Amino acid sequence: MCAETVFLVLNSGSSSVKFALFDPWSEQCIGRGAIQNIGEKARISVRDGMFENPNAFRLPSLDENCHTTTEATHALMKWLEECLPPRRLAAVGHRVVHGGKITEPSLVTPALLVYLETLVSLAPLHQPFNLEAIDLIAKLHHNIPQVVCLDTSFHRTIPVLHQRFALPRKWHDQGVQRYGFHGLSYEYVTGRLKDIVPAAYAGRTIVAHLGNGASLCAVMKGESFETSMGFSALDGLVMGTRPGTLDAGVLLYFLQEAGLDEAAIEHMLYHESGLLGVSGISSDMANLLAHTEKEAHEAIDVFCLRIVREAGGLISLMGGLDAFVFTGGIGEHASLVREKICNALAWIGIDIDPYKNAQAMGHQEMLLSGNQSKVAVWCVPTDEERVIAHHTRALVDPVRF
Repeated sequence: MCAETVFLVLNSGSSSVKFALFDPWSEQCIGRGAIQNIGEKARISVRDGMFENPNAFRLPSLDENCHTTTEATHALMKWLEECLPPRRLAAVGHRVVHGGKITEPSLVTPALLVYLETLVSLAPLHQPFNLEAIDLIAKLHHNIPQVVCLDTSFHRTIPVLHQRFALPRKWHDQGVQRYGFHGLSYEYVTGRLKDIVPAAYAGRTIVAHLGNGASLCAVMKGESFETSMGFSALDGLVMGTRPGTLDAGVLLYFLQEAGLDEAAIEHMLYHESGLLGVSGISSDMANLLAHTEKEAHEAIDVFCLRIVREAGGLISLMGGLDAFVFTGGIGEHASLVREKICNALAWIGIDIDPYKNAQAMGHQEMLLSGNQSKVAVWCVPTDEERVIAHHTRALVDPVRF
């Protein structure tokens, strides 16, 4: 029976569409891939499960009909329909970055989509593309249920006091508050900690999701207690093209003195800042690590400095630290970044093992700390798609299909 139906998981962004197929009964991944570089020279890659031998499938040519995320998703769906027989698509689960007041995975309804549209301005790099994919699937397969899994949901346990800005109360009541993001990644990693390091799960842990988008989450007793991102995905750590925490006076300066309009400021904050802005070279950490220019090293150091500063605040709020976990593209693969962060946090009792750290490349879960370390340091590859598949299974009964 498991061969007859599949769940599709989609994670749509401005220049990429990640996808994964899952057996709805076992929740095992049976293949995954991505369409990347959308808008330029789009390319598709596949791996795992049914795609273990990619030569067994004729990958679609995307160059001529893949200028937008919607076009890429349409091409992907057409290709998957050719690959899946005799399997049938039972449901589609989506990552949606900002859920606002919605705190649980939910079946897609017209009313829900209307509400999620109101949050586009808070996550313009992700939200509109998440919702475009949902709309397209509804048009192509109107009878297939869709589920949204929200990056903000994991942080619903953060104390109300931590959610507040020091602004007039009316704005908090209208939703201007700290939400937190990367929740699907944190949910997966926290679940793995419960299995592999029960003491860390039950204690005080910082999970560092470091990638093109980056944030920290303080986890206490398996629940989100505080996080570095707040109202929007611009807050907190330095990211690939986003600045992280910024003095509000800088924005007033741009508006009042520099003469920049809202559109120019938004473009700068989302597309020209972060690692790219500081280095003037690249937004990609691997690229910067390969460069010798001082600007590249400065960008890396600013990235690590902000993490150490934010981590210190989270440790203070939790009253100590039992484990520090790296995940995400940078967290799983950039050993030098992990080394810099851990060395700067040696005061809390972190002692990273250089050999273990050099070996950890995101392929498996690894303990990175040495025998003398008072804090366990781990590298745990994340799997947001598996979390989405699990929630989709909980909301959609594949027996019906």
